[in-house]
Amino acid sequence: MKRLFDPLFLVYCALWCIIRFSRYMHLPVPLLNGYLTDFIAVPAIAHVALTFTRRYIVHNEHYNYPLYYLLFMALYMSVVFEWVMPRFSPVYTGDAWDVMAYFGGALFYYYVHGKQTYVKHKVRSL
Repeated sequence: MKRLFDPLFLVYCALWCIIRFSRYMHLPVPLLNGYLTDFIAVPAIAHVALTFTRRYIVHNEHYNYPLYYLLFMALYMSVVFEWVMPRFSPVYTGDAWDVMAYFGGALFYYYVHGKQTYVKHKVRSL
């Protein structure tokens, strides 16, 4: 469980809580309210899924998702939340910027968070 709660994942959770609280208080921060939650969605989901995958499926703490897994996550979320769900509920709106945020989050996770986690584990194992 220790690896699940690394600093970047805690930042994702804290940002999500701040944004949800600001919405609740009717004081949303426009740019953050609109796109930051979409940007951190893929990294947060990927991190939880990767922690589970490492521990229970591949039994390898150094395993990382390849980039195409993360891009698939972004594509899947884009289709579901930006194309399908707006057709069924007025709560959801399709937005190309949200799609870009999902893909930006996937790239961030791969090139920043995933590499930072991999390097940290590799250094410990040497």
